[in-house]
Amino acid sequence: MNSVHLIGNVGNDPVLYGEGTTKRVARVSLATTERGFTKKDGTAIPDRTEWHTIVFFGSICQVIEKYVKTGARIAVEGSIHYSKWEDPEKGTKYSTEIWCSNMELLDSKKSESESPAPVQQYKTPEEEQPLPF
Repeated sequence: MNSVHLIGNVGNDPVLYGEGTTKRVARVSLATTERGFTKKDGTAIPDRTEWHTIVFFGSICQVIEKYVKTGARIAVEGSIHYSKWEDPEKGTKYSTEIWCSNMELLDSKKSESESPAPVQQYKTPEEEQPLPF
């Protein structure tokens, strides 16, 4: 089973591609942190932050565009996807992305002019599953 569940803070405003509602794609960076601790022998283990590229597809991109901004705390569910390509100047390149199937807004940060999201949990409908590219 290829399943990922992450909770973290968005590191950049979403980057959106495509048109309409079903052919849209949004990308954000998500920071997750494992808290540090001190071992019994006194050795300090520091916090460790990992960065993940999260990709959203279809109508959920409207929610991402409107409510997800730098610093927002979100939970995502999805699957891991690996890519490999050749860069003529730098050789073989690799990337790892989380293709999101479910997202939940965890904080209610908003400006005075915005109203809060009417629903806090958003799923990607089956007919809008990730585009094969």
